[in-house]
Amino acid sequence: MAPRRRERVKVLKAADRNGQNSPRVTINAFPVEILLEIFDSCREAAMKSVWDWPRGWPGTWHKLLHVCRTWRYVVLSSPLRLDLYVDCSDGSPVRELLHIWPPFPIQITSFKLTDNIIAALEHRDRVSKIRLSLTCSRCEKLFAVIQEPLPALTSLDLERAYGRGDENYDTVPALPATFLGGSAPRLQSLTLRGIPFSTLPQLLLSCSALSELSLHDIYDLGYISPEAMVTGLSALTRLTYLCIEFDEAFLPDQMIQHPPLLTRPVTAVLPALKKFRFEGFIEYLEDLLARIDVPQLEDFRIVFYQQHIFDIRQVISHSRMLGSFNRAEVIFDLYSVAIRLDQPEGTNPIKTLELGIHDGKRLGWQVSSMTQIATQSSHLLSSVTELDILCDLVSCSREILMDNTEWLELFHLFSTVRTLRLSGEVESNVIDSLQELTRESIAEVLPNLQNISFRQYPGYEFEQLLIGLFFASSDQSAIPVGLMMSPSFSAYISSWL
Repeated sequence: MAPRRRERVKVLKAADRNGQNSPRVTINAFPVEILLEIFDSCREAAMKSVWDWPRGWPGTWHKLLHVCRTWRYVVLSSPLRLDLYVDCSDGSPVRELLHIWPPFPIQITSFKLTDNIIAALEHRDRVSKIRLSLTCSRCEKLFAVIQEPLPALTSLDLERAYGRGDENYDTVPALPATFLGGSAPRLQSLTLRGIPFSTLPQLLLSCSALSELSLHDIYDLGYISPEAMVTGLSALTRLTYLCIEFDEAFLPDQMIQHPPLLTRPVTAVLPALKKFRFEGFIEYLEDLLARIDVPQLEDFRIVFYQQHIFDIRQVISHSRMLGSFNRAEVIFDLYSVAIRLDQPEGTNPIKTLELGIHDGKRLGWQVSSMTQIATQSSHLLSSVTELDILCDLVSCSREILMDNTEWLELFHLFSTVRTLRLSGEVESNVIDSLQELTRESIAEVLPNLQNISFRQYPGYEFEQLLIGLFFASSDQSAIPVGLMMSPSFSAYISSWL
């Protein structure tokens, strides 16, 4: 609530403190602006209470209308301020709702694309947001009704239905060039999940208001070359978030080959882009980055598929705004590994950089691949003082078949680390590798280590490792390692002093 409006509320409250017989102030005595602030707070709370899609607000503002005439008037006279819309879903009486309510914007959420939903789509000038789950048969119905522009459309989210009863769910046809009449001037958010749309760049040329673009599960039918993608992106001067994710089964040899990087000039500037996510193959990303400029990028996250011999330095070289980072996270999963670098404060334009590899077919490659990534980006690690090593799955450490020397090679790349935190099942692997070192050698691997934290790995080996770190040097004051330990073990350490 704005400060000026808070003062109005205080004045109304003060009027009730002058005596016991003073008339009490009811909520209807509040100015319209204060009521709007209260109702707007209700809207925000209702939207946050339902995951992923704001379905709770319609039921809330419907109830406000039945309190009194004043509230009904305030709500219905402020449709834009309170974001009033008609919610059309699979289970709602769409035709009845459209008949009884004023011509508010229509928001559609459907996993069945029933006749009611088709009826809502026919109100072209009112459809504001669409979220649909599509199968082959549903696509045919959708294409038949959306051949012309939807002038009020601000958000579009289409996903391929996965195993929802349609035997052809995995053969969704591509969206035609005539989809939305080839124009969406007010569109602000576009998400496609497994929906092929090879003519998307032509549509993007009309989407000057677009701020979020997410393309997931891209496969051969929906492949868009980097050159064509950049052509569409060139019109998106307000784009703040971009996500491009290929289907894991899509193979690099299906991509069209292009000339060497030096012959490809920058053809698009994305002046507002803050976040960029990419999952796929390094060849595509190299080509894409060579054609775009992103001067305001702050968050850059990359995951490569099924590639264990590659050179990531060319990708990093395109990001001229990269500097050094002070915090790193190494994250292991059963089929993936990633390193996340953060510099929340400082001169780096890019605050977060994440580099990862995913392979759903092989095990036992995570540590060597992580070392490869870190080695090729070693200049970014020169100022890292905090290192977290995480394991997201309990089964992960049992499946990662690693040589202890690989861990030591990884640690050598983080020689400036002062604080080391281990979490999850990966602790035992790290401890086993460090225990192979002599006390003097531990100081060589992590020469600046001052604090170490283990969360889950107790026992005798754990104690011996900490003692080794604590007494790693003949000059004990030279390596003041702080230990996260239990009171009983603290007393045990004290007995050595």
